[in-house]
Amino acid sequence: MCHVIVETDANEASVAASSQGSSRITESNGEKEDANRLCINKNKKIPIFSGQKRKNDKRPLLLNAAEIFCFDLSSPQQIIRAVDGVDDVEVGMVFESKKLIKLCMSMIAMEGSFQFKKQRSDGMNFWLKCDQEDCTWLMKARSLGETKMFKITKYDKVHKCSVDIVKSDHKQATSSVISEFIKPKLLDPKVQYGINNIIQDVKQKFGVNMSYEKAWRSRVEALDDIRGSFEDSFRLLPHYLHALKNQNPGTITRIEKDEHDRFKYMFVAYSASITGWKYCRPLIVVDGTFLKGKYKGTLFVACAKDGNNGIFPLAFGVRDWENNLSWEWFMSRLKETFGNRNEVLCIVSDRHQSIERAIKLVFKETAFHGVCTFHFKQNIKARFKKAGAGELFESAARAYRKEDFDYFMAKLGELSPKIREYVLEEDPRRYNAQTSNIAESMNSALKKARELHIVSMLELLREKLQTWFVERTKAANEVMHDLTPWANEKLQKILQKAFQMKVETLTVSRFNITENQREFIVDLENRTCTCRRFEHEELPCAHAIAAIDKRKLPKHLFCGRWYLNSEYKETYKGVIHPVGNEDDWDIPEEIREIILKHPNYKVRKGRRQKERYRPSSENYVAKRKCGCCKQLGHTRKVCIKTPIANAGSKRKSFEDA
Repeated sequence: MCHVIVETDANEASVAASSQGSSRITESNGEKEDANRLCINKNKKIPIFSGQKRKNDKRPLLLNAAEIFCFDLSSPQQIIRAVDGVDDVEVGMVFESKKLIKLCMSMIAMEGSFQFKKQRSDGMNFWLKCDQEDCTWLMKARSLGETKMFKITKYDKVHKCSVDIVKSDHKQATSSVISEFIKPKLLDPKVQYGINNIIQDVKQKFGVNMSYEKAWRSRVEALDDIRGSFEDSFRLLPHYLHALKNQNPGTITRIEKDEHDRFKYMFVAYSASITGWKYCRPLIVVDGTFLKGKYKGTLFVACAKDGNNGIFPLAFGVRDWENNLSWEWFMSRLKETFGNRNEVLCIVSDRHQSIERAIKLVFKETAFHGVCTFHFKQNIKARFKKAGAGELFESAARAYRKEDFDYFMAKLGELSPKIREYVLEEDPRRYNAQTSNIAESMNSALKKARELHIVSMLELLREKLQTWFVERTKAANEVMHDLTPWANEKLQKILQKAFQMKVETLTVSRFNITENQREFIVDLENRTCTCRRFEHEELPCAHAIAAIDKRKLPKHLFCGRWYLNSEYKETYKGVIHPVGNEDDWDIPEEIREIILKHPNYKVRKGRRQKERYRPSSENYVAKRKCGCCKQLGHTRKVCIKTPIANAGSKRKSFEDA
């Protein structure tokens, strides 16, 4: 270490010492004192500690106060901390690090179509020179004391390069430089910004050709810098969940790891979902979907239906794989959190054997399993391959009256007795939701989030839920009638039909309703109708509306409490708060000591799976998109928009037809 003499002509100036610079100042007698604030008087020389001294140089190194503390005493100078907004470099500019200078100069070089090389680079000096020897372009920077900051001391912008030196494949266009360029476009995970977009933007901005591999590496580096790596995300997970519970009291989270401290299970249920659950129907729809990140895994989703027939998110879980143990663990956490209602729960899912096993093992008699009719129909088609079997099953599943159900089941038995036996193996009880579409819709809404690492995925999920709760609370407050918008609209559609029916009064609460020469008995006291819709949907059917209108009573009094707008408001009364910045989290020592490693999964080479595999029974037709005209329905081989390039095309235009 050496002493540096600071000289100034200022009468009086207060200088704040840099946090990265020297934190100690000595008077000329060598004594040390704290230097958080320093008052420099006229012609006073103060020796302070600075950087390394040149070898065999006995002269004191003279720097002014601005060079030590990175700003001018008369006019404060801003330290450059990012390349955004820096179009050019001038002498006197102060950069936060040497790396930042190189990054900024690399972008200037790419945009100016020249290349440079390092002439000198050490702890105190950083010199860049043009690649061509006879060119005068030169940039010199020097460190400021012991800090990592560098100040531009010389910059000659004049070029005398030959045109033969300039190439479209730029040596400064490294993956680290391109990653800084594309960072602003990757901040929002919901925006699609792929490899081809990177190649196109770099070509358009700098005129530089990039390989697909370099663009891929640039994107990975940028994402790691923005969101952190997948490995760091698992280490950060306990901190994030602790901060989530601090900002949202009542939220339940759970992490489990194996004996090697590797991630195994995770469960999270927001306090807003827990309090709003009691205002929803006793129905839970569960589903699992694969994650698309580096370590794969499965995302478990549990949802309910609110009074407006919307998706109400209950809980989420993550497991390294979907099997019996993982579903049993998730169902146990689900029962602990939401299984305290007096009603018998109906849990709807596809025919995944692990889900059915976990429901019977965990919930026992407090819940029953309802199979999604869509998946059951696909199973019938794939297993028996009988034309019309799927349609007959769907008609039977949607029948409200036992007579109608028996009719369609008899038709199914005539088609194939084995199919009828296969259908009757399932629980015959009716439930309000026929399919697991709401859980799959939730998976679709989280399609982009499933590509992120676990903390970013949970944060994006929290943002989406926060938006849903705010929007639906606002929508509920704007409703002026007693029912939710969905329930009110559903009753509106059958009002005219109900008013055309003949109504005969039997008792004060019992009525005989005639519709198309068929008679139905409505009991308003018990809320039943012989068509069976009234009791199953907990909404008045057309026959019940005719009886209610006969009594001149409000129709909302005969609807289930879930469909009242007052209950709908209570459903979304809770608020989901953000967790804030990571630097502001108050993490106790016991949480900091938790060691959590990534799952023991061998990352395979190649492109990761983005879409699920669709079985042949779904009859899914992929949408083909033309690479020339960008229209759906055909490919570039048969496109009529490029007749010269596709002279042999068999596809005729409308004019030729």
